[in-house]
Amino acid sequence: MTNELLQQVACPNCQNPIDVREHGRHVTCDACRSRFILNGRLCPYCSTYQAEDELFCRNCGNALTRVCRNCNTSNWAGDEYCAKCGQPMDIFDLLVHHHTNARRELLEKRWEQIRQIRTEEALAAEKRAARFQKLEEQRQAELKMRLAQQQREEKRLLLLALAAIAFFVLMMIVYTAITLLGS
Repeated sequence: MTNELLQQVACPNCQNPIDVREHGRHVTCDACRSRFILNGRLCPYCSTYQAEDELFCRNCGNALTRVCRNCNTSNWAGDEYCAKCGQPMDIFDLLVHHHTNARRELLEKRWEQIRQIRTEEALAAEKRAARFQKLEEQRQAELKMRLAQQQREEKRLLLLALAAIAFFVLMMIVYTAITLLGS
């Protein structure tokens, strides 16, 4: 990595920003007066100074190593060339990989939200269907009750009509009998 990228680091003790161009390899923090030798590396994502060889940045959590596509050797994430085979390690590949992973995570999160919404909608639809089914059952029961009541009313009217007809027939018989007996 070139020296232009190592312009400012955070003090490992107090996190105060230190301009390393003024200090070189031996650095003294202006805030806490602690001294250290700059032998670590900067995180390529958040530029936090990493004093030790660590796998992940203690500030942002991103990986500090990446694997060479040519020889599968683990290298620091900001190296321009593989430490074993010398193959160029394009920083843009790292950025594309990081962007792709972030995009994939976002898409997975959105798909999970979509699945959750679909599940909630399916449950809501089932509840609505059950409610409508119950309303339909109540409506059907009420229709049956009304139909039974209507049938009872029709039977009563039919019986009344039959009784009226029977009465009329009986009256006709009586009238005819009186008329025949009187002549």
